[in-house]
Amino acid sequence: MDFDVKQDFDIFQSILIKRPEINPDNLKKDLNNYYLPFIQKLIKLKLQRNLHQGIIVGVSAIQGAGKTTQGEILEILLEHLGYSSIPLSIDDHYITHEELNRLRVKDPRFIRRGVTHDIPKAIKNLTDLKNMKDGMEVKIPIYDKGAKSGDGDRVGFRTINQKPHFIFYDGWMLGAKRVEDESIFESGLPALDTSEHIQFAKDINRKLDEYIPLWDLIDFMLVLYVLNYQISLTWREQAEERLRAEGKGMSQQQIKEFVYYFWRSVHPAIQIKNLAYDKNTDQVVIINDDHTIGKIMTPKQVKMMYP
Repeated sequence: MDFDVKQDFDIFQSILIKRPEINPDNLKKDLNNYYLPFIQKLIKLKLQRNLHQGIIVGVSAIQGAGKTTQGEILEILLEHLGYSSIPLSIDDHYITHEELNRLRVKDPRFIRRGVTHDIPKAIKNLTDLKNMKDGMEVKIPIYDKGAKSGDGDRVGFRTINQKPHFIFYDGWMLGAKRVEDESIFESGLPALDTSEHIQFAKDINRKLDEYIPLWDLIDFMLVLYVLNYQISLTWREQAEERLRAEGKGMSQQQIKEFVYYFWRSVHPAIQIKNLAYDKNTDQVVIINDDHTIGKIMTPKQVKMMYP
């Protein structure tokens, strides 16, 4: 592979300036231990498959685990190696605010967005990007999570006009599948603290079947697995603290209510844990409490080491 950590590290100067929280020495270590071997796997997969099609890489991780930062590092590295890639999020495929309000009329429990995606639009976008030919254009929705007083809304489209070798599709519940034994929702987990909350979690669990055709498009499934998933409350608090200094941002209680709503939709200790165990997952990366990259594992190893 035509990359030398010592000689070529300057390609990451822009992201180091943009994200001062990234430690250069840690990044060098992560390049050797994680990013470069991961890139080699993806390029090998690309060469084994239809060279005229893009490779869809699914990246699943709870909020705050570092999906965006990792995606930026991978994009820079791939470009250096002569491969084009585009980042895409399942958040791009939330239904419009108007559609969310219509859903609320039918089911008021959808107090905010969540498992509320335009699945046909997502399937079409990914399929078009995968099979894109030179001269084609693909329009991807732009979703502003801050629009409509934080409810979120689709605010336009961005146009992709360069055929990508790799499509990175990330999300807080990407790849999540229905759990057969629903008694797990009654085991006293955080956010599942009332009969109403438990029933909502069970109903969303069954709704995950609708996402299977979307998950089936993924060529390589990566899970960024946060063992101590409750640390995401702390991560969110740190982010909101910065916003509060600017006169906006949520209070601690609002943060808890916000995060718990998403946990009731897809719980890190249930569906995401199962995804880390799933034999169809290609790679699991342990994310430590300080956001650093831990072990790189197979689902079988995760299940044995972290039952």
